[in-house]
Amino acid sequence: MTTARDIIEIALRKIHVLGRGQSLQNDEAQDALTALNDMLASWSVEGGYVFTETTETFNLTSAASYTIGSGGDFDTDRPFEIVSAYVSDASTDYPLMLIDQKEYSRISNKTIAGVPDQLYFDNNYPLANIKLYPVPSAANTLTLNSYKPLTSFAGLSNTVNLPPGYNRALVFNLAVELAPDYSKEPTGTVLSVAEQSKSIIFTSNTRNDKFISSVDTALLQNYSDYNIYRGY
Repeated sequence: MTTARDIIEIALRKIHVLGRGQSLQNDEAQDALTALNDMLASWSVEGGYVFTETTETFNLTSAASYTIGSGGDFDTDRPFEIVSAYVSDASTDYPLMLIDQKEYSRISNKTIAGVPDQLYFDNNYPLANIKLYPVPSAANTLTLNSYKPLTSFAGLSNTVNLPPGYNRALVFNLAVELAPDYSKEPTGTVLSVAEQSKSIIFTSNTRNDKFISSVDTALLQNYSDYNIYRGY
């Protein structure tokens, strides 16, 4: 496995800041480590660069809302996207419809109890909120499939397990990221490989995505005179 320092030094050789066999001073290496982790954080929220879904199960109470994140009701790394979810009651799983803030606000009585069939995730920070409707009437469990941020490098000697293709993308994109700090201009080859390598992992991560079209429920009403141009 490659360390953060390896990625940084190879990246700096791509823009001719370091020569072969040269090493980076610790203060510069720490600055580059910050840039590397910032880049990983940016990739996490761009979409398409997190390579796996995380599945977690949490115990529910009779509360309608739960915080999620480090130190929250669901004490785990805060997800930036919930992909799917279901509530389990004994041996039966009940899938949850993921709704947005507008849809949640339309629920007139948010205190009705029962088996939840809708979930609203507000993506707040540092603790996000998960709101369920109906309010859980039993101590069931909630299973979330979500995307979590890519793991950052804790130190220069630390390694991170990443799938094939990521190391190349990290090296060339970090080279582009660090070039202005050293008044360097990346070559066309470096820029091209940076873009291509990032595109490859995006394609790899999204090839199994299934897109399902949806129709506004208003369009499903039996109104023969519905006007698509005016919305009524």
